[in-house]
Amino acid sequence: MPTTPRHLIFHVGTHKTGTTSIQTMMQDNRDYFLEQGILFPRAGQVRNGGQHNIAWELNGDEGFDPTLGTLRDLEAEILDSPVPDTLLTSEDFEFWYDAPDKLHQIADVAQRVGATVDVVLVLRPVRDYVESLFKELLKHGLTQTREEFVAQLVRDGHYEFRERTYRFDYPAMVRGFSDVFGADRVWVVKYNIVESNQPFFDVVGRLVGRSVRSIPNWGRKNQRNGTARATVRHPISAVRRLREPGKLKPHEASALAKLFPAELNSLIRLP
Repeated sequence: MPTTPRHLIFHVGTHKTGTTSIQTMMQDNRDYFLEQGILFPRAGQVRNGGQHNIAWELNGDEGFDPTLGTLRDLEAEILDSPVPDTLLTSEDFEFWYDAPDKLHQIADVAQRVGATVDVVLVLRPVRDYVESLFKELLKHGLTQTREEFVAQLVRDGHYEFRERTYRFDYPAMVRGFSDVFGADRVWVVKYNIVESNQPFFDVVGRLVGRSVRSIPNWGRKNQRNGTARATVRHPISAVRRLREPGKLKPHEASALAKLFPAELNSLIRLP
């Protein structure tokens, strides 16, 4: 067991809560955050993003590439780090809330490196999430109309797309992470659409016990420099629907509210 106290911040998304902006900022400014005592691991990192390869490894996902770094590589990198705090991030970790076997593998790594774990779960109102997710999936080949998309979600209680199951039962999500890491180690943050990532790093700072600074105006700089994210080629059928309004109609919003009645504000828990 290492003698240096270590700390793992396990940022599990969710999707459509600004994760990519946080991940690209940390990747492009790795030394900046290392100077602030935060390791952003190379092990498992995929393109301009987080440690998705770790999620894919444990999921048995076909996208897993061992040359990008494995869970074992992550463990070695944390042990070799000159700083005690590590931030591990992937929105694909959100799919694990009902897969304790996968979460226990993260907990086991933390135990072996002598780290305590804090889980950071960022949520947005279900209606907003559904609207944003619909528009995002259009970019990745979804051919359903919004009405069809919402009808399927309401019918099934979740949404399956390309071997991913998107779920919207936030209380169950919180319980799933709490069952493995402890309710006192799971922090629930409400997502707000702002240009700065500083609110997220304010949470990180409270967890590590010191100020952690983001890059001011990162979103606008990134967009202006053309490095925010790669252009996605859309199927012709989806291009037409990118212009389709993503806003839910009142009866669709009502159906979602009945299916997922929990008030988001009741779940918020900040350090």
